[in-house]
Amino acid sequence: MDTILKTASVLLFMLPVWTGATQQTSFACEHKTPVQVNCPEYHVINVIDAFYGRLEKDRCGWNKNDHCKADNSLSIIKENCQNENSCALEASNRVFGDPCRGVVKYIKLDYECLPAETVTGEETRTTFACERETPERVQCPDHYVIEVIDAFYGRQEKDRCGWNANDQCRAENSLSIIKQNCQYENSCLLKAHNSVFGDPCRGVVKYIKLDYQCVPIEQERVAIACEHENDVTVTCPDGYAMFVYDGFYGRDDLTTCYQYEQTKTDCIASGSGRKLWELCDFKQTCELRARNSEFGDPCKGVRKFIKMFYGCLPNYY
Repeated sequence: MDTILKTASVLLFMLPVWTGATQQTSFACEHKTPVQVNCPEYHVINVIDAFYGRLEKDRCGWNKNDHCKADNSLSIIKENCQNENSCALEASNRVFGDPCRGVVKYIKLDYECLPAETVTGEETRTTFACERETPERVQCPDHYVIEVIDAFYGRQEKDRCGWNANDQCRAENSLSIIKQNCQYENSCLLKAHNSVFGDPCRGVVKYIKLDYQCVPIEQERVAIACEHENDVTVTCPDGYAMFVYDGFYGRDDLTTCYQYEQTKTDCIASGSGRKLWELCDFKQTCELRARNSEFGDPCKGVRKFIKMFYGCLPNYY
């Protein structure tokens, strides 16, 4: 991964490497030599908290200004370090901007080294992005991608991102928008803004909540496109191509693409699996169009869908 720093500006006083999940705190002073932050092999950095500025009078020399913090510093440090085995930092105005001119600033980094399998296994992780704050970057390790478990934009807690009595506010389309941005990507940016989701509750500070897992790129996935809805774009990361295991156009359950009561679950368009294979196999991206004009109509009056089982494999064959 690209490092934050190329030139001068930090002295990071590192504590010894730990293999457990014990929280560590390190400091990096402005105008000092750059330093690499490392976790042991098969471990990754989990950023607990971080900032660039000054919140102590006697850290990195003395200064009476102890209320100076760059607004975007946590997200920048997370973008560089989160879920990485190592990362480099630069305590520099060039990276973070200058929140207090004439004051020597520093980076404070609270982190832990986690075994990689706890990040990339079945554990669900949760991240938040607050409205009116710097967008939050979600990052999985190399060769892993984000699988969205659940997400919304709105407010479901009174004391998240400040306090508000309204805790029943949720944008209806937020899950699909967040999925479109993050699903099966190595990283994505969460921008909590009405321009993205609309405003489900005027005058209330809202936030994004994202529950996700980091899964191997090669893991089998399912793509679904519903009849009478927009086409669905299926994409693998750069350097990977789709391998289509199976698929169909029709209906095999009562709940997928639910709109009104369905009674038929044995409706499969003849040859639809082969058409999906011809459309998507060995491609980095393809469009799924759930339409009778594409596959024929195996059951009139029944709302149908495409269900395609596929994986993303390295594109070297």
